[in-house]
Amino acid sequence: MIKKSVPHFFTSLNLLSGCFSIYFAYIFQFETAFVFLLAGVFFDVWDGIFARLLKVESELGVQFDSMADLVTCGVAPGIILAQLFVMAGNKHIEIIIGWPLNAVVEFIPWVFIGFLIPLGAAFRLARFNIDGVDKNHFIGLPTPAMAMFFGSLPLLVKHPDFSFLQPVLISNPGLIFLTLIFVLLMNAKFDLFSFKSLKTGTLDSFFRVFLVLVAPVLIYYLGLGGIGLGVLIYLLLNLINNSI
Repeated sequence: MIKKSVPHFFTSLNLLSGCFSIYFAYIFQFETAFVFLLAGVFFDVWDGIFARLLKVESELGVQFDSMADLVTCGVAPGIILAQLFVMAGNKHIEIIIGWPLNAVVEFIPWVFIGFLIPLGAAFRLARFNIDGVDKNHFIGLPTPAMAMFFGSLPLLVKHPDFSFLQPVLISNPGLIFLTLIFVLLMNAKFDLFSFKSLKTGTLDSFFRVFLVLVAPVLIYYLGLGGIGLGVLIYLLLNLINNSI
């Protein structure tokens, strides 16, 4: 019984980390929100590892894992993106609702675009559950990679070397463009190399080693915002790989 509960424990930590990330995103503490998002991704990796090591993989674990991933790698980045629309300077509008509420509702319509991210992530995760796991490569951008990009975006544009991008990216056109691109990337039939297997050819292995070496350098110079740049490099390497 205890052995079966170990993966569920890590999945629970994943889900709770996603909830904490959502809370801190709501109060515009993006650094803390991103740290909890990364913690959720970390726990997501280990629940699968322990399930396989202890040989306690189950359908319940698969479904629980997907639900936790939807919170951490779907809803949390969606909330972060919604808050970036607020930072873009969009103003509230008021709608008077009569009976039965008799209330004035204030909201920013642009923030709802951010919720396309959890919608795209949910579709990606559902399709992943049906199609099964391919250890050699991913079909479509994994939700953790998408989540890490949007989680690190406010930190990246705050860095002095990339602050010139803030007026472009933290704007309605820029955020809409990024939203649509990443929703499409998650659900496109686009092969991306995985780190779960090294048996996919010399070029894949070279790109993996290159990314592993570059990632710490980006984080050293750019802080946690460098992770978002690393995701873009990962996409670029896969574009080159598919072209070749």
